Amino acid sequence: MPAYDEPGVVRRAQVVDLARAVPLGVLLPLETSVLLTIAVKHFDASWWEKWLVAAGNGVGLLAAPLITSLARRRGRPVMLQAGLLAAVGAVGLLLAAAGSMPAFVVGSVIAIATVNVVYPLTTATYERNFPPTELGRRVGWGMSLKVLVSAVVGLGMGWFLTEYPDRWWVILAVAAVFGAVLALLNLQVPSEPLARVEGVGTTALPHFHLLREDRRLTLVLAAWMLMGFGNLMLLPLRVEYLAQPRYGINATAGLIVVLTVVIPSAVRLASMPVFGFVFDRLRFFTARIIVNLVFALYVAAFFTGTGMTGLVAGAVLLGIGSAGGDLMWSLWVTKFSPPGRTADYMGLHTFFTGIRAFLAPLIGFAVLGHVSLGLVAVGAAALMVVSSLVLAPEARAEWREGTAADDSAGLATVTAGR
Repeated sequence: MPAYDEPGVVRRAQVVDLARAVPLGVLLPLETSVLLTIAVKHFDASWWEKWLVAAGNGVGLLAAPLITSLARRRGRPVMLQAGLLAAVGAVGLLLAAAGSMPAFVVGSVIAIATVNVVYPLTTATYERNFPPTELGRRVGWGMSLKVLVSAVVGLGMGWFLTEYPDRWWVILAVAAVFGAVLALLNLQVPSEPLARVEGVGTTALPHFHLLREDRRLTLVLAAWMLMGFGNLMLLPLRVEYLAQPRYGINATAGLIVVLTVVIPSAVRLASMPVFGFVFDRLRFFTARIIVNLVFALYVAAFFTGTGMTGLVAGAVLLGIGSAGGDLMWSLWVTKFSPPGRTADYMGLHTFFTGIRAFLAPLIGFAVLGHVSLGLVAVGAAALMVVSSLVLAPEARAEWREGTAADDSAGLATVTAGR
């Protein structure tokens, strides 16, 4: 009997997941904006130092297949591994608060990497604990609470950095406490060891053979690479665009956090229930194309001028796109992976995400010295549109299959009624 057939397991998993959303929401503004803002405003970091801080999530995602392999080999409940990694991340935040630029960079990378490295483990746990027809809705509740916390905490962090710029280390010290809380909560999530699949060995590398065996997986990963590269290249450049006087905005730390964390998080919170329904009920490829186009509109609004109207409109569109993107990014493999292979599919997905998360900020900062930021934004938006075109044939096929299935179901109903 699946674990999600036991009401006690579902109830406990839901309660703990909501509790985990609080420390995750505290850490989210650090990853998306605050650490980079500190690097720019306090340390006047070089472009490669800013890249390293921005690439912390990519380091974690690249390491995800290795962590998945180690978890399978150890044969221990997967959320035990997630708890240990969260504790390491808390230590990384304390290191980042030490005061020197090298310690800040290394500690930031450790802290953000450990948050992202556990995605295959948590996705497998979600699939274990929640019924398939309720997966998007139940995971969406936790994500909604996370973005609510991130909006409130991000606003507070922005105010604190504006009022007390020399006490930036206090934010990291407090975040370290929440990192320790996350470690303890991870241990409370119902979980089990990763299943050993017959004919599939444990490997520190992603299961690349899946690319040959599953054509749709390969297609989705290719489209996600295009879309993700454009988005991740621009994420750190939002802070650069708002903070550097040469772009005509020269925003305070507080305004930067409002435009990059608070507004997107608030809109994401409002949009998450909608996309939870979309994930559980609607066709995947069509929904993914819609999300891609929303991201392209965000780029067009945010990077086309220095007026507050465009910046706010871009932040709103980013929040809408992020609501759908987060949920689909975290759960889409559950629609494609065979039994027992969710963590392996997710490990391959996170590995390729890690490649673009590691390289995209590097390329963005590097080319910024040679071309205008507007041109970089146009290129990123073009990648998002091309990603949608790659998925368009599958979306049409999905609709044909869905229509045929609906017709068959209707015919069966009519026949049964005779």
